[in-house]
Amino acid sequence: MKAVCIHEYTGISGIQVEETEILAPNSGEVRLVVKAAGINNSDLQMTYGKYKRPDDGALPQILGQEAAGIVDAVGEKVEGFSPGMRVVGHVRGAFAEMAIAPATELLAIPDDISFEVAASLPINYLTAIVALIHRAKVQTGEWVLVHPGSGGVGSAAVQLAKLLGAKVIATAGNAAKVEYLLKLGADYGIDYSSQNVVSEVGKITENLGVQVALDGGGKVTFADCLEVIANNGRIGCYGTTTGLDAALPMGKLLGRNIAIYGIALWYSSYYQASWQTLKEVVIPAFVQGKLQSTIEQIVSLEGVEEALSRIEQRSLMGKIVVLP
Repeated sequence: MKAVCIHEYTGISGIQVEETEILAPNSGEVRLVVKAAGINNSDLQMTYGKYKRPDDGALPQILGQEAAGIVDAVGEKVEGFSPGMRVVGHVRGAFAEMAIAPATELLAIPDDISFEVAASLPINYLTAIVALIHRAKVQTGEWVLVHPGSGGVGSAAVQLAKLLGAKVIATAGNAAKVEYLLKLGADYGIDYSSQNVVSEVGKITENLGVQVALDGGGKVTFADCLEVIANNGRIGCYGTTTGLDAALPMGKLLGRNIAIYGIALWYSSYYQASWQTLKEVVIPAFVQGKLQSTIEQIVSLEGVEEALSRIEQRSLMGKIVVLP
């Protein structure tokens, strides 16, 4: 089968499209014919060796972590899945014509959701679900800041927060991205390239601050979140695109009774519960038209290199999907 493989941790230059062997599913695993796969920032970080999944082995390895497709074969002790079923989930080596998935991290999908849309959901929405529902416990009417908001997780978080009944402020690095976030349902958009996030949030909330802040950038964005968080607020941190070393003034933390959560999806104790939320809340909301697809571009396996470059250049709004 054809697949995108990492041969060395030198960034995008270390990947290539090549023929690889078709693996058999082990006990508890399902093999699927990949119809679509989602690309994430973590895939880019994998090419540098900076991000690894619990099941990562030695190089070379096939890149990609989420896919939708049709069940081709099942291993021993697998229940609920059979050849021919339409599924989506966390897979091992998604950027390939076939892939292996743990049955516990796979969902059947209805006929009225496309493979492309299904493949764009898991990592982004699971991260947003853990952050907003299981950790921050967002309530109707609360202010939520998504900072920044135009990437995959951010655009999912904006929509999920609105679905939960929150009032959403989202940030982005240019006017076009801000407009995109407003179309996704954000109540307010802030262009951090020309506006001061802290002062703008103060104006919007009448200096009361936000109850929940989702930080996807790290050093710079975390500082903003800490400044605008309300008393008894909650900050969820899932990304470090602006730097790893964020300062934490203890006076602000203790003085405002703030809770700060680090979101590492694969290691979260809420991981399996988040799959149920994806199944029972998110996928039905897409079918009912309550949530919008954030797919900006569709590429072939040969287009993965260019797609990763766009992520690295931070020129993306939403999601890129691969069709093997």
